[in-house]
Amino acid sequence: MSAEFLLIQPDDRHGVPTAAGGDIYAVLATGDQTNGGYYLTHAIVPPGGGPPAHIHTREEEAFYVVRGELTFLAGDDEVTAPAGAFVQVPRGTKHRFRNNGPEDAEMIFWFTPAGIEGLFRELGEHPERIVEIGERYGTSYFFDE
Repeated sequence: MSAEFLLIQPDDRHGVPTAAGGDIYAVLATGDQTNGGYYLTHAIVPPGGGPPAHIHTREEEAFYVVRGELTFLAGDDEVTAPAGAFVQVPRGTKHRFRNNGPEDAEMIFWFTPAGIEGLFRELGEHPERIVEIGERYGTSYFFDE
């Protein structure tokens, strides 16, 4: 296998799935594995699930909806993204996703560049410290949206 090719088998994934705000996140690829290029995650979002609105100041974020339907806030606009939809959020844009449907939604999402991995790990361990943890990773949360 060449140095540019990356294959991560299911047993090679880092850590166990993390619960954050009711969502379940499983790491697919870390910045260490992608030379800092991106961080890739799988998510199951239950009905009513999703994070509060937030802004990332260091990364672009993108989402691919695999199953179900999610509602995204992007800036001042809200859009519905069904299975098969792709959503890209530029750095510095207030956003969130929410599952307003009756069944679990599933998606793959990634950040570029990598570096925000610790936020998910820390939030899984200390969700009550969301503001403090977010600040360390250049992320601000808004709880009134």
